[in-house]
Amino acid sequence: MRNFLSGGFKDNTSLEKGVLTGILRVSKEFIFSGMNNLGVFTILSAEFNDKFGLTGEEVQKLLIDYNLDNKFDDVRAWYNGYNFEGVTIYNPWSIINYAASLKKVLKPYWANSSDNKLIEDSLTHNGKELKNELLALLNGENIVKTLKENITFEDLEKHEDMLWSLLLFSGYLTASFSHKNNREINFYNLSAPNLEVRTLYYDLLMRWFDKRMERDKQELMLEALEKGNIEDFEFYFSEFVLNSFSYFDTGGEHAEKVYKSFVLGLFVLLADKYELENEREAGAGRCDLILIPKDKNKLGIIIEFKKVDARKKEKMPQAVKAAFKQIEEKQYDVILKSRGIEKIKKLAIVFQGKKVWVREGQINSV
Repeated sequence: MRNFLSGGFKDNTSLEKGVLTGILRVSKEFIFSGMNNLGVFTILSAEFNDKFGLTGEEVQKLLIDYNLDNKFDDVRAWYNGYNFEGVTIYNPWSIINYAASLKKVLKPYWANSSDNKLIEDSLTHNGKELKNELLALLNGENIVKTLKENITFEDLEKHEDMLWSLLLFSGYLTASFSHKNNREINFYNLSAPNLEVRTLYYDLLMRWFDKRMERDKQELMLEALEKGNIEDFEFYFSEFVLNSFSYFDTGGEHAEKVYKSFVLGLFVLLADKYELENEREAGAGRCDLILIPKDKNKLGIIIEFKKVDARKKEKMPQAVKAAFKQIEEKQYDVILKSRGIEKIKKLAIVFQGKKVWVREGQINSV
């Protein structure tokens, strides 16, 4: 590699300018190497920040050319979200593959285009703290970290904190500046950029459970929810929780986040049929989760999570009542009604440790 870089770039008298692209910079670049004095521009640089992918205007033009301009919002949710120093960029590989596909299916094109073993190994070999941070990302939350632009693969083996820089530069996170501490070190808000990447995090999360739900049961669970068959949904969901939640703390202070993150990740599989709104302002408050059907004739679903507070000697019926009271008082159904959704199902998912109940309110007609 050194001879290639030296002969092809540094010592090539026929070359005026060369460009190398990749997720990490050239390793061991210094004065005595075969390659030095590079201009390095990353996702954190202002230079060329609109050249690393497709801009919103370019995506709109492409969708119009393919008669898909009515799909812009869906495409944005799946493939948008990369912040290049103030410029929002779309994933070009996924956009082009989606537009060129015969059935025009929104799915993970880029995330499934290569072997993610390095990413998976880096994530799955770390401890419980990292798993909690992954839950936060899957839940649509930000985590605050420092970043290193000058990392190499050798650094990843020696320093676990380099993982966040790897995830950012390889496309699994997006970043925005947060603050600078008293030592002039920059901190960044990191988040999952879009639904495509969230599906990857969800798959990784599933691998950490002791036992997996078989794919057919997972599909039956989602089908039961779509049809409003809450009794069957509760059966499959409870079975999964009982068999698979042993690693995560379902009784501690993060219990609600564990349940909520799993459900949110699971519902990513419904993204072709529903808009998923997490902690969005609805009515007079923020609902835990709202599923807005893209077909107005389908069922809209409002979900509120509640943990049974054993310290206050609370029982399951009291937690259910509190969940529905919050849904009604905060008028979470306003957002669905404003979209013309006439059938609305209100659900309370109540849990105590690994015991979970799913209860439903009435289906309202506008």
